[in-house]
Amino acid sequence: MDIQKFRQHPVCHDIKNGKLSHSLILISPDSYALEQFSKNLVMALMCESENKPCGECEGCKKVMHNNNVDVLYYPRSNKTVNSAEIEDLITNVYTAPYEADKKVFVINNANNIDAIQQNKLLKTLEEPPHNTYFILIATDTSNILQTIKSRCRQVVVPNFTGSEILQVLEKNGVAPDTARTVLNYCDKSCSQALKYALNENFSEIVGLVESLFRDFRKSWQMLDFASKLYNYNENFEEVLDVYLNICARALAVLIGGEGDKIAKLVAQEFSLDAIINLNDVVLKIVEERKRNCNFNSIVDGFLFKILEVRHKWPVL
Repeated sequence: MDIQKFRQHPVCHDIKNGKLSHSLILISPDSYALEQFSKNLVMALMCESENKPCGECEGCKKVMHNNNVDVLYYPRSNKTVNSAEIEDLITNVYTAPYEADKKVFVINNANNIDAIQQNKLLKTLEEPPHNTYFILIATDTSNILQTIKSRCRQVVVPNFTGSEILQVLEKNGVAPDTARTVLNYCDKSCSQALKYALNENFSEIVGLVESLFRDFRKSWQMLDFASKLYNYNENFEEVLDVYLNICARALAVLIGGEGDKIAKLVAQEFSLDAIINLNDVVLKIVEERKRNCNFNSIVDGFLFKILEVRHKWPVL
C-alpha cells in the first residue's frame, strides 16, 4: 500500500484526529503487505506534517531508513521475540523518547510468541505510558491470547490489487511475461508473488502442474510424472500451491464464475466432486510434508490419488 492509498485508510484518519488506539494488531497472510502497511503507519505517527504521512519530513525519512531511535523493532536477532527481548522491550517502554514526543514499538511475528512471553507483555499493553504505541504484526491471530486481542485494535491489512502487485514485480526487475504468470498464482499475495518470481523453476512448475491436470489419465503414466516431480523436492510447496490454485479457479468456473484457459479446461475434465476431493487430497499432503514423510512416497501417493479421484468422480 503506497502513501496515497494509506492516507485514505481509517487508521490514518484516526492518527490525524488523535484517536488512534495505543495497541494494534495488524493482520494479513501477506508479509509484504504487512511490512508496507506498518511502515506507513509508523511514518504517520512520526510525521511532522499535517498531511500524514508526507514521506518528506525528517520524521518520515528516519522511519523509511530505519534510523529513528524512538521506533524500536522486535525481534532484533531471532525470528521470534524471546524472554530477554520482552524484558528489554518492557524496560524501553518506561524510558522517555529521545527525539520525538512519542515512542513506537513494532513487534514482528507476534503470532509466534509463546503464551508465557505474551502474558509478560500483557500489563504493558494494558497500561502503556502516554504517547506510547504498540504495533503487533501477525500473519494470523490463532496463537495470540484472547487477553492480548481484547486490549488491541485488530486491523485487517488490505490485499494488494493485481496492478499493484505487477508494479512491485516491475520494480524488482521481473520480466512482464513472468509477472503475468506469477499474478495468476499468487492469490493476491505480494510476498508470494515475489517468492514465485524469484524462483527460476516456477514457470516449469506451472507447466508440470497444468500437464498433471490436462494429460495425466492412466496408471502407466505414473512413472513418467513421478520422475519429473522427484526433481522438485525443494520446491514441492510451490507445486502444491499451484495445484490448489488451479483447483480453486476451476471450482469458480463450475459454479458460474469466469476463468482462464486452464481453469476452464480443468472444469471440463473434472467433476465438482472430483475437484473438491482433489483439494482435500492436496491439503492432506501438505500435512504429510510437515511431518517429514518420505518424499518419493508422498509423490507416488499424490499421483495415485489424482487417478483415483478422476475415476471415482467422473464427469457425467
